[in-house]
Amino acid sequence: MSNYHAYVDECHAVAPTGSQTIRDLIGAMRNALVVAVSPLRKTMARRTTEDRVAGLSAHLLADLGYERDWDGSIHPVGRDNT
Repeated sequence: MSNYHAYVDECHAVAPTGSQTIRDLIGAMRNALVVAVSPLRKTMARRTTEDRVAGLSAHLLADLGYERDWDGSIHPVGRDNT
């Protein structure tokens, strides 16, 4: 093997194909979308849970570890909600 062939073999890296580049781009966009939407999904889940729990009696809320405040809001018992 000549020096030229050895040099060419070492320097030619496999170039990414167009489909691989598109897949990488779509994957990066998907990850960015998941990061952007995650807080919204968590907020919606929390509000749905609050709506379900809002109709429960004070006794059932106490069984679940919550209490109803004087203004009707529901707070966990024994935890600081700041």
